[in-house]
This record gives sequence, structure tokens and C-alpha cells, in this order.
Amino acid sequence: MNLSKFKEVESKYNDLKSRLDNNEIDKDEMKKELKKIMLLDENGNYWMIGGKSGKWYIYNGTTWEESNPYKEEIQETAISFQKKDEDVLSSSENIMCKYCKSKIPAHSVFCSFCGGNQKETGKSTYSKPIKGISNLLIKSVDIISLIFFFGGMGLIIGVLFGAIFGIFRNIFGDLVYQFPTMLQETAGKVQGGLIFGAMGGISGFIIFSILALIFALIYNAISYFFGGIRLKIKS
Repeated sequence: MNLSKFKEVESKYNDLKSRLDNNEIDKDEMKKELKKIMLLDENGNYWMIGGKSGKWYIYNGTTWEESNPYKEEIQETAISFQKKDEDVLSSSENIMCKYCKSKIPAHSVFCSFCGGNQKETGKSTYSKPIKGISNLLIKSVDIISLIFFFGGMGLIIGVLFGAIFGIFRNIFGDLVYQFPTMLQETAGKVQGGLIFGAMGGISGFIIFSILALIFALIYNAISYFFGGIRLKIKS
């Protein structure tokens, strides 16, 4: 339905009503003018605006009855607002932790800030953080990051020990004689420091990475069954 025509008629009605109130026209003239601006919609229905009430009336074939041409538009607007509200609710990705009131993902079981169990219905043993102190629960460790962290540390330590071993051959006694003759000849020189430093770095990275992997697997397994380590953090 073309509602712009109805709005045009309403504008003309307001103008006629103003002229009537100012005694520029009488009621009969107003009725004649209103008949001229009677509307015929796409469905073949006649619409007319009431002179006294200013309301819309539709002709049902026998008589005029009050109706609202904007009814469909109102319904569509209501549906649109309803969809927007549903979209806002569905797009809500965060909830408030019921203990420390921090924002966490909507489907979280444990708070990533205080470790509080969001699904717990009974009396909680959680103590609310006070004086800027909060609890952080480490449920698991990331294996890859731990391997690279400890591997990098092992690399640095290995390079240092290897370089010292290669340059100062007498510090570690006769250990240098456990290596092939070619490497023994480089010991005590800068070249030996570079070679043994590189070997130490590689060995340190491998050894520390293996230790990190073992630690991560053991910790994740224990924390899965018995819970992780809880740390106190000052904010």
C-alpha cells in the first residue's frame, strides 16, 4: 500500500481543519473538500478521513468503518525491532563472573580471572578477592609455547657452557678427551669455542625441550584430574 498518498491527505486535512477553526470555511465546504481527496487503494477499497475525528475510515461495501492504513507498517516495525533484540541477545558473547564480576566468554565453566566455577549451584568455597588481590587458576599449560620457551633457555645455556668448554679446555678436566681428535685439537681456541658453543646450543635446546614436553604432559594430566595451581595476583 502506498502510504505516501495517505500522508498527503492527512496534510490537506490539517490545512482544512486549520481553515475551519479560523472560520475561513464552514463544515459543508470541508466535507466537500474531504470527498475530493478520498483514496482508492490497490485492493479496490475506498478510504476517507473523518472531518471531526481526523481518523481513517474504510468502505466495506455497505458502510464506513474505522480502520488504520498504517497497521501493516506498524507490524513490520514491531517485527524489525523484535529481530534486532534477538540479534543483540544472540550476539552477546560475554557474561559477568558471578564471583569477581569480570567479563568472561558466555559458555565458560571457570572464570579466567579468579577461577570461580560458573556452573556451581551449591555454596562456593571461593573467597572473594579483597584489597586488590585476585586468584588465577592455571588449569593447563600450552605445550608448544612451553617447549619453545624452555628450548630457547636451553639454547642460551648450552651456547654459554659450550663456548666456555671449548675455549677453556682445562676447566672441565679430561672431559675434552671424550670427543673425537679433530674436536680435541680445536679446544682451547676461539674456533673451539664456536664449535663447542654451537654443539652445546643444539644439545641444550633438545634436552630442555624434551624436559618441557614431559613437564607439560605430566602437569596437564594431574590438573585434569585434581585441578590446577591457583596463584594469587596483586592487581
